[in-house]
Amino acid sequence: MTTTPNTSITPADRIDWFQKITSPALEQKDKAMQVWLFSGVFWLTVMITIGVIEAVKLFYPEFLQGIPALAYGRLRAVHTNIGIFGFMSMGYLGAAFYMIPRLTRTPIFSETLGVLTAWGWNLNLLGGAIAIMLGFTKGKEYEELPFPFDMTIGLIEILIAGNLFSTVVLRRERQVYVSVWYVLLALIPFPIYYTLGNMRNFRGVEDAIINWFYSHNLFGIWLTALGLATLYYIVPKQANKPLVSHAISFLGFWTLAAFYPWNGGHHMIWGPVPNWVMAASVTASIAMFVPTFATMVNFGGTAFGTGDVIKRDVGYRFSLLAYASYVGTSLWGSGLAIMGLNAKYHFSSMTIAHVHLGFIGFGVAGLMAFIYYYLERGRKLQYSRSLAEWHFWLTAIGIVGYTVSMGVLGYLEGNAWFAGESVQSLLPLRYWYNVARAASGMLILVGQGLFLLNLWQTLTQPEALRSLALDELEVEERLAE
Repeated sequence: MTTTPNTSITPADRIDWFQKITSPALEQKDKAMQVWLFSGVFWLTVMITIGVIEAVKLFYPEFLQGIPALAYGRLRAVHTNIGIFGFMSMGYLGAAFYMIPRLTRTPIFSETLGVLTAWGWNLNLLGGAIAIMLGFTKGKEYEELPFPFDMTIGLIEILIAGNLFSTVVLRRERQVYVSVWYVLLALIPFPIYYTLGNMRNFRGVEDAIINWFYSHNLFGIWLTALGLATLYYIVPKQANKPLVSHAISFLGFWTLAAFYPWNGGHHMIWGPVPNWVMAASVTASIAMFVPTFATMVNFGGTAFGTGDVIKRDVGYRFSLLAYASYVGTSLWGSGLAIMGLNAKYHFSSMTIAHVHLGFIGFGVAGLMAFIYYYLERGRKLQYSRSLAEWHFWLTAIGIVGYTVSMGVLGYLEGNAWFAGESVQSLLPLRYWYNVARAASGMLILVGQGLFLLNLWQTLTQPEALRSLALDELEVEERLAE
């Protein structure tokens, strides 16, 4: 008489899995990567939820009225800081902790340090978000986190950079793939512009110039570089094709590094800033066509002829959605830096559409692409295809709906203001566009809920529980992949 093994998952098994993810056994392979990555998923869910609440408040101001901590002004600051330092920073640093040891064929310099910095970052961000909701803030865009939460991020980032940079220095693989270059670009200059932006004591025009220098580097060098590093790593593997050209990838890298830091000034065009600031920022913004086209050629060429992969691989579809959103938002941003277009549309909802195409279209889609890749290729796990399909289409439709509704509204606002209409006269026009904005956000939130369900079911299946107990030989084999 034969017996079949019991592969059912009990509640105790699920608790055991969670304890392994959060246990003190810090030197477990990929431990740091998992804490960073899944923390990013958590903060992404919080960010989208807050974003939907804010969107509802724009057409129904009485929603959650009378609760100071949930006032629109406070929620907006929490939403952006959680998006930047929670979802995108933690999620894509998780991808970096996965990519670097595999591209260098070297274990992470210190998994212990990686885990401790992840939990320190989490607790610090939580404290900063609560402080903002209680009314403590520096009151400057993208640097609302009050002291000491702001400077703690800078200090922890130095430890992260030291950990990953040391891994690269000790590498066994002599060739440095372009993803490693992008990760280093994100890590090394961060303490400089972050400290300058958060500890400055400037006033007036100088304060505005420094603010946009800091914030644009935060988006363009920190977040964009981590996102592109991830796509350059997973897209050739998903497509089962090499990059069209490594030379083009380095052209994109060096031109991004050279031009993007000076883009921030285009937020002050027609303002009381020196002419050279406007000229430099417009020139650098237009020059961003070069790295954008380099990325377009590389990813577009690699994706050419992969229609069968697009049909069957949801993760690859998310990669292409992220790629298209990156190209779209980059070209859009360069166009909005042209002085004539800037004068008409910069303060309209078109800028909101542009930012969210990058943040949600590129940021969210890219991270989802990596997670699906990690589950299927890294952990050899099978997720629910039907839930993944729903997740993709709800997210894609939500991104398109958000971008189109805000883009069309911005076009109408800019033209009306240029024709002499007042801001107040256009308020009724915004109502249904803001409803569409909230509905699009709700689609993304529902998709995120389905993704969380899929992720939980996948990671708590028997194969996932067993894969947490890799022996040293398996670790070395995977590092040598």
